[in-house]
Amino acid sequence: MRYFAYGSNVNRNHIVEYLDTLGVKLDTELDGEHALLQNFHIRTNYFAGSHRAGACNIEPAQDHRVEGVLWTITPAIQDVLRIKEGFPRCYEETEVIVHTASTQEPVRAITYIVSPKHCLDVDLPVTARYRDFVLNGATEFKFTKEYQKQLRQLLQIAPSLTILASVNNV
Repeated sequence: MRYFAYGSNVNRNHIVEYLDTLGVKLDTELDGEHALLQNFHIRTNYFAGSHRAGACNIEPAQDHRVEGVLWTITPAIQDVLRIKEGFPRCYEETEVIVHTASTQEPVRAITYIVSPKHCLDVDLPVTARYRDFVLNGATEFKFTKEYQKQLRQLLQIAPSLTILASVNNV
């Protein structure tokens, strides 16, 4: 099964640590590659109660694209992702079509999109740790420089969250 990740789930270490926390041990390294989702854009218009700050979401947007990671996952990993994303209450599991450099044909994948009930009208600041997860994953999977710049502009850290992050190592 294929899973298109954006936000903090583009970070291999973050995903592996989360899987480990819930008791899912990987037999091999988690397999992922850079992928593009056309006609969507990325936002931080979801309030994540787990870290009391913004989190990424994607929304349809003509002539835009989201860069992410296409992971190959097992049903056990999908179960953990559903827990992590608060499926079906907070994020909805949706099928999307993505493109990668390694395939000529479009690839079907699942992704998670914030349910309309939890989607905000404004983008929220994120924690420093969340921002690092996203930006480090974007670097590892060689997102375009233009898109990495867009992520740095989107992923703003609120001053109070910056202070909390340095004090609490959030």
